[in-house]
Amino acid sequence: MIGSLSSGRTVAAVTTFHAEGYAQYGKRFLESFDAHWPADVALHVYGENITPTGFSDRIFIYNLLAQIPQLAAFKARHKNIEAHNGIYKDGKYGYRMDAVRFAHKVFTLADCALTIKENADVLFWIDADTVTFKDIPREFFDEILPDGCYTSYLGRVQTYPECGFVGYDLNHPAHEEFMTFWRQLYLDDSLFELPEWHDSFVYDLIRRTFEDQGKFKSHDIAANTPVSSHPFINSVLGNFMDHLKGDKRKEARASFKEDYIEAPLD
Repeated sequence: MIGSLSSGRTVAAVTTFHAEGYAQYGKRFLESFDAHWPADVALHVYGENITPTGFSDRIFIYNLLAQIPQLAAFKARHKNIEAHNGIYKDGKYGYRMDAVRFAHKVFTLADCALTIKENADVLFWIDADTVTFKDIPREFFDEILPDGCYTSYLGRVQTYPECGFVGYDLNHPAHEEFMTFWRQLYLDDSLFELPEWHDSFVYDLIRRTFEDQGKFKSHDIAANTPVSSHPFINSVLGNFMDHLKGDKRKEARASFKEDYIEAPLD
């Protein structure tokens, strides 16, 4: 089942997690999604070494590596190359260069976005370390991905956006080109010609390029949000969801009081 927006568009969502992530935050994510998202919105879950059960039939579960053999191949090519796993020459870790870690997200998104487009109009990526605590009205999705925009994102000043929640219009003329171009960077390893290899940097680079070419317009969900390193919870999304980004928030099972610049926007 796919949820219908007030504009007549239909909506679905997608995420991924591994077995450890399911135990730490993924199960709670699915439970809160089932409880608070519109009942006819489908969620596509790509699990690595985990097959969750006991959830509603609008949650579809896929075996990540079986569903996307290109991801398995990418991981096999790069798993033993420290530099491609975020390990610098001095032995320190930096997420900006961890191509293998963030490849899961890119391949999952592209697979879902290119295969369900006959059954949905709009697709939202949502990180699995997100908790929904309040019922989301269907018209909210029109607000955060307005008609006429291909993608919506959580912008930040002078840096790449937070990509814990990103929307895509699957019917936009540039959709297949955008997704295919992004995925191709991983298929032919041209990703490694870029200065950073995590999904947020690459998404922003491609989005800006397509915008500059006049191929689509985008919507910044956080455009009217106070400047913050945590725009997810300080934007309108914070009225309904909490994003437990980072180990400390996952351990606390909530974002911290100091993360909020002011009360979530209405």
